[in-house]
Amino acid sequence: MSSLLPTVSSSFEQLTSLHIAIGSVIVLALLCFIAPDRYIFASHRKGINEVPGALPLVGNLPFLLDIAAKRRRFLDEFLIMQKSIGAGGQPWAATFPYLGGRITSINRPEYIRWVQKTNFENYEKGINFQRNMGDVMSLHGIFVADGEVWKKQRKMASHIFSVGNFRTHVQSTIQRDLSKLNQLFRDGSAKNTEIDMADLFFRFTLSSFSLMAFSADIECLPTDVQGLERVVEFAANFDYAQRVMDERFVDPLARYTEFFSSQGRKMRRTIKELHNFCYEIIDLRLAARARGEAQAASGKGDKDLLALFMEQKLSRDELLPVVLNFLIAGRDTTAQALSWLFFELSKNPDCIEKAREEIHEKLGAGSSFRSMAYDDLNSLTYVQACFLETLRLHPSVPKNLKVAVKDDVIRPYAQPSSDADVAPNAVPSPQKLPDLIIKKGETVTWQDHTMGRMPELWGEDCEHFKPERFLEQRDDGSTGIKTYSQYLFHAFNAGPRLCLGQTLATYEGCAVVAEILGNFDVQYDMQALRDDVPTYDDSLTLPIKNPYKIRVRARDD
Repeated sequence: MSSLLPTVSSSFEQLTSLHIAIGSVIVLALLCFIAPDRYIFASHRKGINEVPGALPLVGNLPFLLDIAAKRRRFLDEFLIMQKSIGAGGQPWAATFPYLGGRITSINRPEYIRWVQKTNFENYEKGINFQRNMGDVMSLHGIFVADGEVWKKQRKMASHIFSVGNFRTHVQSTIQRDLSKLNQLFRDGSAKNTEIDMADLFFRFTLSSFSLMAFSADIECLPTDVQGLERVVEFAANFDYAQRVMDERFVDPLARYTEFFSSQGRKMRRTIKELHNFCYEIIDLRLAARARGEAQAASGKGDKDLLALFMEQKLSRDELLPVVLNFLIAGRDTTAQALSWLFFELSKNPDCIEKAREEIHEKLGAGSSFRSMAYDDLNSLTYVQACFLETLRLHPSVPKNLKVAVKDDVIRPYAQPSSDADVAPNAVPSPQKLPDLIIKKGETVTWQDHTMGRMPELWGEDCEHFKPERFLEQRDDGSTGIKTYSQYLFHAFNAGPRLCLGQTLATYEGCAVVAEILGNFDVQYDMQALRDDVPTYDDSLTLPIKNPYKIRVRARDD
């Protein structure tokens, strides 16, 4: 009898294993039956077009991985989805296991107003931002934080963007760097040297913002072309970090493979170097404070952005995200806009002539030329229109996403709208926009890059560079800047998160354009531009992947 026990026990174990296997297959088959076209935990919504090709349990994950594997560009894919399954300006959706199940694309001002204003408190950056960007930008940085932490940082930073500050410290800082830019271009003109425009503009904005906000002279903007050969390590490091952070939003395994991959090792070195750079700025100011030196390097007193945060008794480590986040905000957006602007001008020489005529009329020409002041901004309407039209087509933050804190129904017609929500020649949508059911933990996304290319919002000529979109005739016969709803022209974000630096970016960008076009002829290598058309790099922002080079000729030569 005892000899039979092992046999009976073994048979029982085999039978139990068989039952478990059969049960697992049945459960798997049942789950596949329940969710044949989506991620299992994503509920189905009638009336909303879905990205095709979804598989049981994993939803559209293969679609996302296929884009990454074939190196297709994500903004291009978003635009294709909008024009196909979101035709007529309709929302569309997909399901992914690691993005809260369902992600809904809402490329309409009506939807964005709800998320960014009407029910603002219900939509946060959430865990994905913290997981993918926290090691670089800090969980307490303004780009990653939500709630009270974000509100406190924003309120503090708003103090440096006063009109009085623009007419004094901001203006003097930008004009200092405009003088350097002028000297650099004159040296380039004399030596007939090629200049990388993207690199140059990154240097300009990093130099000016670091002095404005932190009273730190980074010395990255030279006055001769030879100085451009020195690499700006902070810029190179952050460009790399941005690309890696962007990949993390797409590849669910990225954070794990970084533990042992060469990319992960480089990323850790990059983060350390970025933080060390910021600590140098902080330590210099803390040492000056300890010596009782109240005067900031800017000459405006110890009340720049860093000083305001230091007054809150923040520690050295707590000041790190302040410096890093605001340095990046002040550097990337304006520099990238300028790079795209001068590329658009290469294709539209008539715009160069119109802008130059206005610059010479308002700021003088030749020996009588003066660098642009803050109070000149409203009189340089065509230059400003060129800058805004560039941002419409090439928004510095081309995509964004938010996570729902609670269940919500986005009702596009249950809130006030205005004629400014669409351009005058917009193509009417054939269908009414549906209400959107958004469950707790689900994601909504929008792509400003896509919105700028939607006829339903900007008309049939939406993909053409046309500064006149931002010009209008006033009752007194003068020409002014045409304003659109911030939920339509969304390059500066909207609602409570409207960009604090909008005026700074516009003034700085226009001042650079005026300085260059007012004093120099920009000479493009048109054959090189045709052979290697500048395009964007997949990143958190919109850098030019293959920067172009120009030569300049001083006009008074």
